[in-house]
Amino acid sequence: MKTKYFLIFLALLLSAIIHNAAEAQSCLVMKYDADGNRISRRVTTNCNDQRDVVEVQEVETAGDVKVYPNPNHGTFKVIMTSFNKESACYELYDVNGVMLLSEKLHNDMTEIDIGTTAGIYLLKIRDGDNVTSKIIVIN
Repeated sequence: MKTKYFLIFLALLLSAIIHNAAEAQSCLVMKYDADGNRISRRVTTNCNDQRDVVEVQEVETAGDVKVYPNPNHGTFKVIMTSFNKESACYELYDVNGVMLLSEKLHNDMTEIDIGTTAGIYLLKIRDGDNVTSKIIVIN
């Protein structure tokens, strides 16, 4: 009789272990290039992989605008090699389209600090009729 209960208990324990392994949480891990374009997407059951963020090197763009580091922790720099100091400005939007910041660009390098709120943001840089948009990822 004890053997019967032991086998039932063992079967229930094994089924619980198998069920937990089958129901393990999976995470979606994505990596982005410097312009915010997704370059890879993978599903993993090891959710600690999502903390491994690879630094992305900025590539030269036609608008001569660089934003680095991206991804960052709330502070990043905008570098423009040639711009009109009278008309150049930036606007920062959240994913809902709400403008968070708007300021003129006075120097070749501007440091922007938006705090530590993790998320994805859109940075629009206007220089006269030229508009450059960058996606900013904050961890």
